[in-house]
Amino acid sequence: MIWLKTGWRLIFYASLISSAAAQTSSTIEAGLHAPEDADSLYVLKFDRINDFRVMYGTQGSSLGYGTKHENIRVNTAVYNNVADLVGFGLTYKWIDLDFAFSLPRTTLQDVGLQNLTQFKLAGSYTSRKFFVRGYYLSSSGVIVEDEGGKFKSSPDITMDYIGIQYTQCFNFSRYSLRAAAVHYELQRRSAGSFLLRGEPFYRRLGVGNPLVPAPYNDPALYGEQTDLRYAYAPGLLIMPGYGFTWAMKDGKYFVSPMVFLGTGFAINTYKGNVGERTGINTEWAGSASLNMGYNGPRWYVAFRSSYDMRYFLLDPSYFTIIDLKVNVTVGYRVMNLEKFIPEKIF
Repeated sequence: MIWLKTGWRLIFYASLISSAAAQTSSTIEAGLHAPEDADSLYVLKFDRINDFRVMYGTQGSSLGYGTKHENIRVNTAVYNNVADLVGFGLTYKWIDLDFAFSLPRTTLQDVGLQNLTQFKLAGSYTSRKFFVRGYYLSSSGVIVEDEGGKFKSSPDITMDYIGIQYTQCFNFSRYSLRAAAVHYELQRRSAGSFLLRGEPFYRRLGVGNPLVPAPYNDPALYGEQTDLRYAYAPGLLIMPGYGFTWAMKDGKYFVSPMVFLGTGFAINTYKGNVGERTGINTEWAGSASLNMGYNGPRWYVAFRSSYDMRYFLLDPSYFTIIDLKVNVTVGYRVMNLEKFIPEKIF
């Protein structure tokens, strides 16, 4: 009799579990389905897996140049005359591309200095466990002035960045990088995860006229970087971080902050008053972003703000780069158009 009672209990508990599972699956709205590789109580996939999107935003940046020998910091008003950025993007199966450019004549500087241009191109691939993003950024027309406003350079500084960001997610069964970063999925319930980012990069800074005019351009202050003409470097950053998504209304509305902070190195080659030199130098970097909005089966609207900081030392001179971006993205989801391109790389 004991085994009979135990059997009935097992059948009873199994029916309860089956009923709960059926109730859970019935709450999934049209246009969504449960993933095979994640907890469906936390993450859902969209039936329409592709989208195209438009972006409009603003960006303010600054470049600081100084020396360790004295408390002198040349404040460069880099890109602060960029008020507007417009961009476009698409996601089709494993293909994810974005590009953006600055609009002309959106400046607070004098009319004669309005020649700054920017171009950005990025591509990414997002899996359950990791996010890979390659990017290229080109900027020209940088304006340099000191903190007291005593001088202002000609806008002839250029900067180019190319790199790859690899971000590993550790709580991938409940926290969706696809939902937090690219709106490829729906974060149904609130969850977070520790993240780890590795970023190999290449940077080139070009200077036309002297970056630091007299009387500041002194070898006693800047050493071998006096009369700096260019500095280029391959490097690597390692940045631990954390991401979290607050999901509201079963994931329709979301707030997704991320933060990273880390260090690395760069092999800097530069040309100053004594010719070309090469050395290995320390880099520090930090990144914080906030992504929030509406995520639906057909449409999504996201408001995104980000703050990125980098510090690299040439010794004795150093640079600090700060970027602040705010934009609004609107996307529309579509179905597959053909069967030749695979949906996954791996």
